[in-house]
Amino acid sequence: MKYPSLPFVVLDTETTGFVPRVHKVMEFASMQVQGGKVVDTYEELFAVADIPPNVQTLTHIRPADLADKPAFLEKKDAILEHIGTDTLIVGQNIQFDLGMLKGEGLDLTDRPWVDTSMLASLVFPELASYSLGYLSEALDLNHEPKHRALGDVQATLELLAACWERLQELTPEFDEVARIIAGKSTPGYKMLFEALPKAGKKKKKPRWLALPKEEISVAAQTSITLPTPSPGEVQLVEESLDPLLLEQLIASCIQDKTVVHWIAVKNLESTLARVRFADKDVRILYPPFLLPDKDAAKKFAEQETYTADEATLALKLVWYEPDVQSDFPLHGGEEAVWNGKIASTATSESYTKQFKKLPTVILLDHRQLLEFLAEPEHAAHGALTKDAHIVITDASMLEDTATKAYGWRASMDDLRAAAQGNPLFTKVMDVLQLWVEKTRQFQDMRYIVPNDLGSSETKGLREQMGILQKEVAIPAQALRQLEALEKILDPENLRNRIVWIEQHQNGSQYLHSVPERIGNFLAEHLYGKFPTSLLIPPGSATTLKAILPAGTKTALARPMFEQKPLVIDIPEQGNIDSYFTHPPEGKTILLIPSKGAISDLYVKYADTLEKADVTMICQGMSGGQGRMQAEFTVSKSPALWLLTPWSFEGLQLPALSVDHLVIKTLPFDHPSHAILSKRAAQYRDPFEEYVLARLEHRVFRILRTYARFRHDAGDVIILDDRLRSKEYGKRVRAYLQTLSSSDAPEPAGAAPKKKTKKKKDQLSLF
Repeated sequence: MKYPSLPFVVLDTETTGFVPRVHKVMEFASMQVQGGKVVDTYEELFAVADIPPNVQTLTHIRPADLADKPAFLEKKDAILEHIGTDTLIVGQNIQFDLGMLKGEGLDLTDRPWVDTSMLASLVFPELASYSLGYLSEALDLNHEPKHRALGDVQATLELLAACWERLQELTPEFDEVARIIAGKSTPGYKMLFEALPKAGKKKKKPRWLALPKEEISVAAQTSITLPTPSPGEVQLVEESLDPLLLEQLIASCIQDKTVVHWIAVKNLESTLARVRFADKDVRILYPPFLLPDKDAAKKFAEQETYTADEATLALKLVWYEPDVQSDFPLHGGEEAVWNGKIASTATSESYTKQFKKLPTVILLDHRQLLEFLAEPEHAAHGALTKDAHIVITDASMLEDTATKAYGWRASMDDLRAAAQGNPLFTKVMDVLQLWVEKTRQFQDMRYIVPNDLGSSETKGLREQMGILQKEVAIPAQALRQLEALEKILDPENLRNRIVWIEQHQNGSQYLHSVPERIGNFLAEHLYGKFPTSLLIPPGSATTLKAILPAGTKTALARPMFEQKPLVIDIPEQGNIDSYFTHPPEGKTILLIPSKGAISDLYVKYADTLEKADVTMICQGMSGGQGRMQAEFTVSKSPALWLLTPWSFEGLQLPALSVDHLVIKTLPFDHPSHAILSKRAAQYRDPFEEYVLARLEHRVFRILRTYARFRHDAGDVIILDDRLRSKEYGKRVRAYLQTLSSSDAPEPAGAAPKKKTKKKKDQLSLF
């Protein structure tokens, strides 16, 4: 195992939380390397006042382990001695560790550093995650003990060696570009690439730089017949749980050459992760933010200096030459740089060229479709004729996606990234940050009211933003967010809109403004102009009032999708704990209502399950979605994965990979949701007409998501006793029973169903 020849130290911390000065460093470890060999190893525990239960479970560090340990500051000098004075600092997500150490009084932030997570994303594009845990499994790194400082240091050191090996496979051309970009970057990356041996006479670029693109034709799929609705009428088409429904729909539309079908999906990225289509059959319309603007990318390449995130992104843009964001591994802080400096807008040539020479089937996302329908000057209108057939799948999500399409949003992270290197832009962002903090008053969600926008500070901020746009050349995507911000801060735009500031758990901040009612926008821009088909959950034709305002003419189409059986068990005495004390065979996904509840179950059962060799993966404790999906896919039976229902809808897993789905409680929207709590008040009976309707729609989407990757005998268990004890529980049960009733109409051409005796408390869906 070969390491860089320059002197460096790999370090890691274990902490009681994520916020410097609020949470504490309870363990530090480091390994110093000189001349390619480890010359020093250091490890120390520190006394802290409190260790949260979930951290104790994760790290196996208990209060008793720290009882006689020194305070951090007592060992500050010893730590500095082990780090050295002229060494490069290396770590996994190292900026977190540096921030926590600074909070303890040890400021290393001005020292040269390199993040191995970002290095891994440079040279291992084929991997699903860049968390240390997943990388250790994928690359067979020595990572023992996990979630302890020295174990993490050992794994990080081996990860650096693996990255170093791949960097030495670069051709002279790629090597030269890497050195030029690193030379413009922060001192750490400059030092690392200067130590890289000169590339030999390699002629072929490394295999790992070529990401394969899989194309799947839909021509052979079983198709259905989707009629074009009459003018002025919205056709409602009931979906099924068939995982090939979209492929069937597209195959049908490909065969129909009489009309151009614009098929809108909820999330284009996740759809394309499941299936790809050849351009000759289907044109994929990527939204602007997924495409690089060539002029912006050129200007970015000409920067004289780069931040660390800018440097790794610049390298990837050269190495991978992406046509779309999914062509390369965007990671970490690079996303904010992409959004702020690289991404296209609706007028970028890389976006508008997609509308030329369109085939008869076009695949795009809800939000993109709705945005350009409301913009008469958009490039799409040259190709979008009045006889086009608009087909919206997942229409029960249309309220949410239309809210985003007709909303205004500004990300503080994206704007900060765009302001990097521009003094005037940075000054305006500093003023904006002060206004945000003063207005939100430490609240994670704060509605903006007229008094907030009428102050002299706000007026001054709006004036500075106007000057900024006149005097500074701003990247197109950042300019769009600035324009949205101007609208948000205009007191005239508070009428009939919901406006608020929110801060996420990771500290990211956003300003939002959305319409109070969304149905009228849809009627104006969509239903009144184009033949429209909405694919809706079965039995929901009368519960979609949010997207079908009064007066909308609708027609329910005959069933056309093949129904697929799915058994749901509603036990009389369901107990979530039994799944941890007696884990079922196979792989089980458990939908838990909140991250807090997941953390409680993790603390309660993780140690016991680990000793029993049962895999337990928890949202909030096991990394991001990519890592959790990857770990669950390769885990052996039995395996338990705990996550929230809202995260579940976006999962991408292989077919036939899950045996059980357990729903602990009915997945209601949160009652304090910034938008939905306001909209619910518009109904005569908010709970019956709005809250329960959204619940039923979500339950269907959860079952449909599960159907994509369940085993043939995979079951669903709902443990919420409110299904029996509450009046609304009876309605939900009745909804499920209606879906599974034996006299439900059959799809055209389908063979009659055999009547089977139903088990008690089980519902056969489709």
